[in-house]
Amino acid sequence: MFATAIHILSLLPLTCQIMRREPQRDFWFYASIGVGIAGTIAVLSLTGEALQSRGFSAALHWSELTVLFVFGGVATCVLHQQVWRLGGYVGAYLILFGIIAAIFETIGGAAPGQVEEQVLYSAWLWVHIGTSLITYALVTIAAIAAMAYVVQENALKNRRPNRWSRRLPPLRDSELMLISYLKWSAWVLVVGIVTGFALRQIEGTALWTIDHKMLLTLSGFAVICTLIWIHERSSLRGRMAVRFVLGAWLLLTLAFPGVRFVTVYLLG
Repeated sequence: MFATAIHILSLLPLTCQIMRREPQRDFWFYASIGVGIAGTIAVLSLTGEALQSRGFSAALHWSELTVLFVFGGVATCVLHQQVWRLGGYVGAYLILFGIIAAIFETIGGAAPGQVEEQVLYSAWLWVHIGTSLITYALVTIAAIAAMAYVVQENALKNRRPNRWSRRLPPLRDSELMLISYLKWSAWVLVVGIVTGFALRQIEGTALWTIDHKMLLTLSGFAVICTLIWIHERSSLRGRMAVRFVLGAWLLLTLAFPGVRFVTVYLLG
C-alpha cells in the first residue's frame, strides 16, 4: 500500500494540469511529468518488478513509465505544440492504471513464468520489450487525443464550449495528433513484430504459430495500417478515424497487459 500511495501521489501533479485556467508548456508542466516518472520508478524499485517480468502489475507499471517518457518527449516537439493540453488526461489515465495494478496486487495470482536464460541474455528480447512499450505509449496518447477530438466536436456541434473543451487542443490539432502518433507507432510496431519472430527462433518455437498475443498484435497493426491507408487516399476524418484509433488501442491493450492478466489470473 505504501508503494501504491507514492505512485498515486506522484501522478496527481500531472492530473491537476486539468484544473489550470490555461494549460501551458512551462516549468510546472515538465515538473509534474518528472514527479510522475520519479514516483513510478520508486514503485518499480519497491516492488522489484523487472522490465522482463511477466506479471500483470509489472506490465501496467512499465507501460505507465513509458507513457510518461514518450508524452514528455512529444510535448517538447514543435510539430504538435498543443499536445501539452492533454497532460491532465494522461495523468488521470495513468492513475486509473495504477489503481487497477494495486487492486490486482492485493488479489494475488499465479506466479508468472520466468524468461528462459538464452532469451534473457538476447538483445532481441530488450529491443522487443522496448518497441512494444513505445508502441503502446504512442497508441495510448493517440487514443487520448481521439477522445479530446470527440469532446471538442460535440462542443462545436452544440455551440456550447465549456471550460473543459477550452482547455483541450483545437479540433484540427487533435486530429493531426491521433493520425501522426499512429503513423509513428506503426513503424515502431514493425520492429516489435520482427523481434518477436526472432525471439521465437531463439526459443525454438514454431515461427508461424499464431497464438492469442500474436493474433491481437497483428490485428492491431492491421487496423493502424488500414486507418493510415484510408486517411492518405481519402482524407478519412471525424468519428470514423476515432473509432479506428480506439480499436487499435483496445487490441494492443489486450495484446500486452491483457495477455499478462489472462496468464496470471485466469489460466494460472
